[in-house]
Amino acid sequence: MTTDTTPSASRTPPWIAVPAVSFGGIGITLLLASVGFPYAVWAGIAGCVVGSCILCYQAYLKPRHDLVSLFTPLFAILIFLVPSELSPGVITQTFFAATITFLAVRVEKLFNAPKQEKKTMKQMLNEYIGRIEPLLTTIDEETGHQVAQSLLTYKFGLYGNAVEKSTAALARLNAVTPHPDTLERALLILRERAGGFVDSRVTENPEHTFTEADSDYLAIRLRPDQIEDPVTLDLDNALVLLYAVGIETSSDDEQALEEHQRFVTQILEGYKEKLTR
Repeated sequence: MTTDTTPSASRTPPWIAVPAVSFGGIGITLLLASVGFPYAVWAGIAGCVVGSCILCYQAYLKPRHDLVSLFTPLFAILIFLVPSELSPGVITQTFFAATITFLAVRVEKLFNAPKQEKKTMKQMLNEYIGRIEPLLTTIDEETGHQVAQSLLTYKFGLYGNAVEKSTAALARLNAVTPHPDTLERALLILRERAGGFVDSRVTENPEHTFTEADSDYLAIRLRPDQIEDPVTLDLDNALVLLYAVGIETSSDDEQALEEHQRFVTQILEGYKEKLTR
């Protein structure tokens, strides 16, 4: 019968090797010195140098790097191998071994977690598109085309056309089951804003806004205390939603929308700090 000891070994923290080697070398130095061996000090020196190399290797393998630990072999060479006024005896060895042991524990505790990378706006957009998949599956290609054209004409400043395209898209939504209320409100918000521009006026108190029930389908979800301009926030959410629907459901408009993806990521960029809090 064979006994597998791998689990027990895997529980041994790797940093233990640093004090084991460094203090082990010091112990051998003391043992050899007690019997009068003339070169006993070199056992401790070797333990400290090898221990520093182990620490350097362990620090190098971590997801995040501790520069002090990476340079400990250099410090060991300067302290123990380069001639100087500093005695390389047991006291210096003990102090050095204690220092690299502290660093080994520090590396294990503080530098073991992978460095968190901030998401790019494109990644956030892709995650958003994945999140609203249930809504996207209800939209047919022709409706998606009308949605895409509503966004593109608005983006190009063709506000009269944007009103027409959004009206056409809204008409097609009447046949969609279950009815995509959030998408309908996005089109109404866009049409109302575009209509205001056609009449050379700014829509300050819009009739159409998103509701709390729309939250799951909005890209930019902020706490009430983070919202500075609710009207702009609604329009920005409408534009991002229309982009997501268009690019995922209308193959005819996919290339055009990809060429103007920066327009949408810039919208998200404006909320980057609030979205990552």
